Amino acid sequence: MTDDHSARAAELSLALQAFHRALLQAEIGGDPAYDSPYTRLFALIGEPRFAWMKAVPDLVVRIDQHRDEGTIAAPGIFDGLREEARALLGEGSLKPDDGFRLRHLTAIQKEPDVGLATGRLRRVLAGRS
Repeated sequence: MTDDHSARAAELSLALQAFHRALLQAEIGGDPAYDSPYTRLFALIGEPRFAWMKAVPDLVVRIDQHRDEGTIAAPGIFDGLREEARALLGEGSLKPDDGFRLRHLTAIQKEPDVGLATGRLRRVLAGRS
């Protein structure tokens, strides 16, 4: 069962990474100031404009850490992380962050890739990659 949890966690991590990239692109839009990957990185780290999406890479890091440490199959670990991902979409049993949800919905309208990444994330969360 550990391998199953690890594979599902890897898939969730990849879906969240694609989701984050799409959100980032929607936030940047066509601004040429962010053409460089280094500029984007430093903007993500330090600019308040991007702080609203911090929960996504934080969740990816925790998923990957549990996979690396071999604790992803421990009781409740994977399910808890999956519920956090659901909460990002305003779904599941945890209270969603309304600010994140509003920005996410705005991003879907700006950037079609956000809608595609959201759909993929929902499929992964439902166990239908």
